[in-house]
This record gives sequence, C-alpha cells and structure tokens, in this order.
Amino acid sequence: MDADATRELAAARLQSAIGGRASVRRFLPDPVAREDVTAMVELAVRAANAGNAQMWRFVAVDDAATRVAMRQAVDDAIDEMAAWPELAGKSKELKALRVYATFFVEAPLVMAVFGLPYSSHADEMLRARGLGVEERDRRRARPDLQSIGAAVQLFCTAAHALGYGSCWMTAPVLAAPAIEALLGVEPSARLVAVVPIGRPAGAVTPTSRRPAGEVLEFR
Repeated sequence: MDADATRELAAARLQSAIGGRASVRRFLPDPVAREDVTAMVELAVRAANAGNAQMWRFVAVDDAATRVAMRQAVDDAIDEMAAWPELAGKSKELKALRVYATFFVEAPLVMAVFGLPYSSHADEMLRARGLGVEERDRRRARPDLQSIGAAVQLFCTAAHALGYGSCWMTAPVLAAPAIEALLGVEPSARLVAVVPIGRPAGAVTPTSRRPAGEVLEFR
C-alpha cells in the first residue's frame, strides 16, 4: 500500500471513530475487558493539556456494589436538593434529573474522572494582582477543565473505536464529595465526570450536528 492510500485509510478510520461516536445510555451486561479499559486510557492521556501537567486521574469501577453505592450517593444528593425551599414545585424536574443522573449504574463499568489542582505562571500572576476567581476564570477559561475534557473526549472516542458505548456525564458530580470519599481518591482530587462504558444495547445513532458553515468563520 502506498503512502497516499495509507493516509486515506487512516483518515477514514479516524472519521469513523469520531463521526460514529454517540452517547449510549443502555448497555448489555457483558463485562468490559480490563485490557480494553487500559487501552482507552492510554489513548485518552494523549490529549493536549495545559503545561503537560496531565492533571487527570481515572478510576474504573467494575464492582457492582460500588456502582450501586455511587448511584445511592447521587440519589442522596438529589433528595437533599428536593428539600430546598427554593425548589418547591420542581418535582417533575427533580424526577427527570434523578433519571439522567443515575442511569450509569446499569453499565458494567463506570469510569470516574478526577482532576488535580493546576496553576500556571499566568494564574499566579493574576492571583498576585488580586483578581477574584470569576475574573481569573474569565481570563484563563479553566485550562485544567479544558485539559480533562479533552481527555474524556478521547476516552469516549477510543471506547467507540473498540466497539463499546459510552456517555459523558456531569450530573453525577452533584454528589462529588460522597463519590470522592467512596472511591478513596487523594484529598486534592475532584470529581469532574462519570462515564459509563459497555456494549450498546441497541443501535448507536449519532445525533445531527450543525454544518461547519453555521459555526465557522474566517477573518
């Protein structure tokens, strides 16, 4: 195979891996091979990241009892919210939140993604000037979360390429303190996302996206 054909094949495979990925919320009970999980993470950590700090940490939960405990932590957090007087009359919304914040428990494996503290020289300069968190975030746009998000996207893409389904979830972060304690992560680590993984229970159909002409400008 010549170089041009090799590049075309690689581009086609990349397009398939990226373009065919979709959020999956129903899974078969088949276990996820640990070597496949390792392969997903090995690709995820190739993500671009601020200062090459690699501030992400991954905890793969394939123990059913631990997944149930995670779901209970989210249920408890939503129960607490339901008691807030500010949310009176929001029972319908809280019920919907509970559904889409806890379905991860049905997956055979759940990846909990954590972030470690990150501070660049620029961050330190803005802090020395006395800028508050909101203004610092406005000027820096959270490079730590951007970096971890890039890794999560690659993780989900790798899962799809290996024949698995996934769903990038942030709703379970409502129970971050309890989940962090449950999984025994280092004290400075903060839960950023939860990603259920498994063989899809049904067809995987990517949702439509706006055409590039609607979101792209040249200046």
